[in-house]
Amino acid sequence: MYALRPDRIYAHEALRTNPDAMERMARFLETMGNTTDDVDWFAPEDVYRVSGEVAAWTPEMDVQDWKMRQPIVFTNFALSGTAGEDPALKNKPEGTPLFNPEHILGYLPIFTPHHTPEKDAESGMVCWPSMFLASVHGCSHGCVYCGAGRGGKALIIALNVREYLQKGIRKVIEDNPWQKCFLMMGAADIATLEPEYGLYEDYLNLLAEYEDHYGYFHTNGDCVDWVENLTHRERVIGVWSLCSNEASALLEPCAPPASSRIDAMAKLADWGVPVRVKMKPILPIRDWRESYAGCIKELLSKAKLETLGFTSMIWNTYDRLEALLDTDQLDPTFVEAAREAKDEMGESRHGPFPHEKRLEMYRFLISEVRKYDEKLPLFVSTETARMWDDLAPVIGQNPRKFFCGCNPVQGPGPRYISSDVNESNYRTNKETGREDK
Repeated sequence: MYALRPDRIYAHEALRTNPDAMERMARFLETMGNTTDDVDWFAPEDVYRVSGEVAAWTPEMDVQDWKMRQPIVFTNFALSGTAGEDPALKNKPEGTPLFNPEHILGYLPIFTPHHTPEKDAESGMVCWPSMFLASVHGCSHGCVYCGAGRGGKALIIALNVREYLQKGIRKVIEDNPWQKCFLMMGAADIATLEPEYGLYEDYLNLLAEYEDHYGYFHTNGDCVDWVENLTHRERVIGVWSLCSNEASALLEPCAPPASSRIDAMAKLADWGVPVRVKMKPILPIRDWRESYAGCIKELLSKAKLETLGFTSMIWNTYDRLEALLDTDQLDPTFVEAAREAKDEMGESRHGPFPHEKRLEMYRFLISEVRKYDEKLPLFVSTETARMWDDLAPVIGQNPRKFFCGCNPVQGPGPRYISSDVNESNYRTNKETGREDK
């Protein structure tokens, strides 16, 4: 687990009667150097006090210290009722800054449908439909592109894990027989909380009850030692987001550098655990070609990958790019192209860099990979149909049925293990009437 040293620790009083939850909390506290005497126990009616205190927490320290010291809220996953029906959430105080009172009381989404065909058609993305699972909200990485990272002020961790898995996740699995591989993520990097959390041990035990079912962890970190002793290690697949060392220093100030992540991937290969990587978000820093070429060389010389994908820094406008980063640290040709395309890109999910500049980036990265590996399945993640069409001669995968990092039907191998969902959301612009940017 990361070396968390929270300034404040809160816990929902319902956890006191759950021995399993208390064991998990004890592991967290011991590793963090705390005891139960350091815990502020709260009743549901205290939610706005806790929410307000977290919102008011404004540390004056470097982001690296801040993210390790942000408050932790241990909560009880609410598996019945809704936040709107909860009397403790009535009479919301006016004019007081609050931090996720619903999440603090355990109203975290058990699952969310990601990349439905309808949403991808609307946004112009090519991905696979999937049910994503979550039990934590918040992250310690402080990434500039993530609201739960740089903007989040607390880790909210549900501790009634076995109840959550049996009453919540089991139903999701059985209601969606088409999905064989499930990503446990949400707005969190759960791998950085293991083995103290112990969620993946029980999660994989549940998946092992079903034929050909697997669980992904998706991380920006290097915490993987917990994987070695999992009871059902054969059911887990590791997925990484990876920037170059230099880009990571700008984008992900609290995450370990690319080299540390690659070393962690190599460990999994020794244990026979599948590894898949998404180079994302790819930021065109100055000298980005040299930076990413070095990262690819190190990655392919040390780690054994099943797939490798690419995603430019997207989900942004030019104005937001300027607000997030010092653009003087970026390739001036990309900055100028983004500035010139500002009106054209508008609120495109693929902004701020226009199609031709993203295409230039992907072509270079693909050529670098092929220097070392001619057969590794490559893909572009959450890109447009137009991008897939333009890269068809060099990417070598069918965009309607491609191996990626965390699709819902791609077990270890890579292979497809479901015939119910056997195509991605790729549709040509002629089919959708879109004009991709």
